[in-house]
Amino acid sequence: MLHVLFDVLALFSSFFMSIIFFGKPESIPNGDNLFVIMVSVFTAILLLIVMEFYKIIVRYSNARAAIPVVAAILISSILALILSLFFDSEISITEIVVYGLCSFVIIFGVRYLYRELLIRLRAKHEIRVIIYGAGEAGRQFLNSLISTYEYRAIAFIDDSPDLLGRSIGGLKVFGQESIGWLITRFNIDVVALVIPSISRERRRDILSKLGELDVEVRVVPGLEDLLSKPVDSVNVKPISIYDILGRIPVPPKEELISQPVKGMVVMVTGAGGSIGSEICRQVMRNEPASLILFELSEYLLYSINKELIRFCSETNSNIKVIPIIGSVQDRSKMRSLLKQFKVDTVFHAAAYKHVPLVEQNITEGVKNNVFGTKAVVETSIAAGVSLVTLISTDKAVRPTNIMGASKRMAEFVCSALADNVDTKISMVRFGNVMGSSGSVVPLFEQQILTGGPVTVTHPDVTRFFMTISEAAQLVIQASSMAKGGEVYLLDMGEAVKIVDLAVSMIKLNGKKHFFADPMNIECPSGAVEIIFTGLRPGEKLYEELLVNNQTKKTAHPLIMSSIESRPDNEAIGKYLKLLEVACSKNDVEAIRDILVDSGTGLNHDGNIVDYSFKGLVV
Repeated sequence: MLHVLFDVLALFSSFFMSIIFFGKPESIPNGDNLFVIMVSVFTAILLLIVMEFYKIIVRYSNARAAIPVVAAILISSILALILSLFFDSEISITEIVVYGLCSFVIIFGVRYLYRELLIRLRAKHEIRVIIYGAGEAGRQFLNSLISTYEYRAIAFIDDSPDLLGRSIGGLKVFGQESIGWLITRFNIDVVALVIPSISRERRRDILSKLGELDVEVRVVPGLEDLLSKPVDSVNVKPISIYDILGRIPVPPKEELISQPVKGMVVMVTGAGGSIGSEICRQVMRNEPASLILFELSEYLLYSINKELIRFCSETNSNIKVIPIIGSVQDRSKMRSLLKQFKVDTVFHAAAYKHVPLVEQNITEGVKNNVFGTKAVVETSIAAGVSLVTLISTDKAVRPTNIMGASKRMAEFVCSALADNVDTKISMVRFGNVMGSSGSVVPLFEQQILTGGPVTVTHPDVTRFFMTISEAAQLVIQASSMAKGGEVYLLDMGEAVKIVDLAVSMIKLNGKKHFFADPMNIECPSGAVEIIFTGLRPGEKLYEELLVNNQTKKTAHPLIMSSIESRPDNEAIGKYLKLLEVACSKNDVEAIRDILVDSGTGLNHDGNIVDYSFKGLVV
């Protein structure tokens, strides 16, 4: 209402000023003149209302807001001219032209100046943005930024020769080679990557180059999100390290991923864990008859069960999801469940896998990882299960810790039990998955978010990385190729130095890194400190997937089959009996020695940190 009153006053003032300076001031009281002025003014106001000019928020307006003002004043001026001729008014053409010009200057000019003042006032607090991608999504993103106080777009970056040098929405389009100069010249805070259609490989290349610059990088989702949501912290997200580490995905082979799942009764042990839960999601997408979630943790079971029930509701699926609380060491329960539900396929993901914790809880680690696996496989064979797949780890290869040795022994168990049975038993071995409970990625993210320090165990430590979804898909596909006793290896790509990973993640968050200095030099303000804490008990500098170099190709390019030797079944049985006795006595030293002697390849440093060990001083 105030805007309307302001414009009424502005229009009348413009008319009166034009008459005072270019006409006869004494003619204003004339009835005909007043009639012409009033009709013209209120016509202009009516037109502004009809053209929804007053719905425009001044601080978000742009040059297009001038269109209804020009149209309303032009029509008002033409009407004033016609009325002045019709009523033989003393208002001249010059006065009407001056009226129109003054009206536009006051109505639009004042609003424009107000908008510019707001922009100047917020300039000290705004986030200055370069938009990487001048396509449709980039242009829509620019339009979204205009409606915010938080961000201000400075320029576009695009690789298309057709766009270089052009101006889009008032911003010039530069090539990638100019980005460093732009960041320095305009004190850029954020580079927003708005190219939803590019390939994963090209995306990684761009992000790697941006990671070398002193600027925060954020990613904007697809065009649909831009059209449906405001630009805020929900849809303008920091670049995840996943975008750099993630490989170019190889689509799953339909015949491999559906064979052990579609129409089957599937059980996943450890269903609430990071790997187990993702296997559950992939299984659900491939239409099993039912899915049994077997999990020891009540909370994790509740979470994955709730998620999968929601999935069924959203997809109108009739898949039966059955949540069961229990331990894989409970043979009676396993036997009952497998027979009751006539299970076809078992993915055994339940394990204690946190290296330092298993070093501190040796007996429970071995009981769960070795004898829990033995219970699952033996009860599956007895129940006539068609397929059992053990989820193993790269830490089982030449292990330096109890966790790795227990998983290697679990592989021995599966291999021995696979002989001369109808159940197809196989093992799938792979390295770290990003975002799992044991991954450094979520730890680093949290440490960077709180300002550091970021803790790295050793400057030379390396690890393989794979996304959880890719690992789960490959596990299911590997299981479908099993004939019995195979160890499948997933192609993890190139090993990554953990310290380089930490540096990249810090840079992508727009911060500088600083290595802890033994001379006690203080970390610069705003930088994130990297501290080397030393290898943890049982931790290796690097992990391996192969016990030897003998592998053969499979039907999938990212899955290999390992050719490995192992102790004979009689020897494995002997060591299992010894382990069982040692576990019953909680003799952690004996457990360690048996794992060393049994052929697992355990090269333990001899330092036992289990709290139940009589020689440990706390």
